Amino acid sequence: MTGGGAAMVAAGALGCACAVMSVFVVLRRWAFIGDGIAHAGFGGAGTAWLLALACGPGSFFASDAGTLLAATVFCLLVGAGIAKVTRHETVHVDTAIGVFLAASVAWGFLAYRLYVVSTGSEPPGWTGYVIGQMAGLSWGHALAAVCVSGAVVLATAFLRKEIVYYCFDPTMARVSGVPVGLVHYLLIVMLTAVIVVGMRLIGSLLITALLVLPGATALMVTRRMAATMATAVATGVAGCVAGLAVSGIWPQMPPGPAIVFALVAQFAGAYVFRTGGGGQYAR
Repeated sequence: MTGGGAAMVAAGALGCACAVMSVFVVLRRWAFIGDGIAHAGFGGAGTAWLLALACGPGSFFASDAGTLLAATVFCLLVGAGIAKVTRHETVHVDTAIGVFLAASVAWGFLAYRLYVVSTGSEPPGWTGYVIGQMAGLSWGHALAAVCVSGAVVLATAFLRKEIVYYCFDPTMARVSGVPVGLVHYLLIVMLTAVIVVGMRLIGSLLITALLVLPGATALMVTRRMAATMATAVATGVAGCVAGLAVSGIWPQMPPGPAIVFALVAQFAGAYVFRTGGGGQYAR
């Protein structure tokens, strides 16, 4: 199976963390925010490729670790910028996120082109950061995925009422004494964390699917928050494991698209066979 045991562990942990976040992403209509942060990872990878050109093929930035570090820093910076803009709405939220997204993608493709022209070969991690790559995944990355997943689950459990209140009605939450600023920035940080971990597995162009589809599927089935969260986690983990299995059986199918197709199939099934009147999941 593609990536072996480490890939399976990482995929399960990522599916769990993204599923938990996806419920809040759908409730707050933050899919575009996740997309903006995810594409920032591609821009970060591009920065690493340019640094690899400047420092030489044997430098730290020419390695997977260097690319991951640059992508992480880039995502954190863009996540902080998006959190600031969406908190105070200095400009319209969609406009600001669109600017971040377009700039990150353009920067990534520019770096890719410069690297190819200069070296005659594709930059390290190119395929992985676009559509994901489970092959050769280390146990260290799997451990990071487990730690991020655990942190997201624990933070969500500890602040469950405050987060849910904020997602449904930020104004009333503020009036009621909920620390909406803390909740807002915490959600952005957790969103950024799962995206950084997920980029290596499913790719920066596809990670948004894991941040939308599990929550959308669960909210299509039930409105009760505990049941919604459980259903989302089951959907996310099942989609990741099934996609990984399909990729292992048919190697020509990359793991990222396979996982997305599995999640879309579950959403389609919930849409057709929904039983709880959960079609009004957006609010």
